[in-house]
Amino acid sequence: MERRKNRMSVGGLRRAEPTTLSVLTQDVLRLPVTQIEPATLLDLLALAEIPDQLSTALARDLGRFREQIFREIEDLPDGPALAEFASELAELDAGRAPQELRDHLAGLVEEREHPEAVEALQALMSHWEGTEPESVTLPEPSVTPRVESGSKAKVQKVAPRTRAPRRRTAAAATKDPRREEWIREDVLSRLVNYGNRGLKQPIVVAGARHRAPWKDLTEAEVLATLRKLKREGRLRFSAGRWMMNQ
Repeated sequence: MERRKNRMSVGGLRRAEPTTLSVLTQDVLRLPVTQIEPATLLDLLALAEIPDQLSTALARDLGRFREQIFREIEDLPDGPALAEFASELAELDAGRAPQELRDHLAGLVEEREHPEAVEALQALMSHWEGTEPESVTLPEPSVTPRVESGSKAKVQKVAPRTRAPRRRTAAAATKDPRREEWIREDVLSRLVNYGNRGLKQPIVVAGARHRAPWKDLTEAEVLATLRKLKREGRLRFSAGRWMMNQ
């Protein structure tokens, strides 16, 4: 297809040193989603999820790029265009798909109506199901030791870069009863429309996280609430799907 030939591809993004990434990405970050090879797109979105390993400027640029790409995906026509986009992603290894993209596309499944687009999105969700996103760890930047002048030259050692510990928000979040109540209302209002067919667990979880008013809502919180609703007899779980207990 001619459109595929005109797309930009950048290799080795997940293995490049942070200082090299700014050079590799400076052109592709200006392009719309339709002009970027799917594999390169997944790499860029995966990098956007590790700002602590990037320079401040690149982390900012990738964050803006991710927001722009998500808006462009939402603007894809509900039909063959969206179906083709989802189908191309399904051709790639599931592990390459970063979590935030998974959550975003799962939120579109129920919002789209065209049979071809819905079928392609659901097939993509099934392709990703059961495969965790690959973690990305960039190599340390190369540093040339500085040698002091004089007969007794010494090599100045460079202290290894340490990462700031991640904040653990999930434990504190689960103590907020408002979050559980919101999850309950969200999943029940969705599942009531699907009868005995129900929805696959990844779609229920990703959809709730996508719509949640909290950015730190975790998969564990949603699953905990689903299991609680099951114990209460409001939901049932069968063949990987959640459905109303009628």
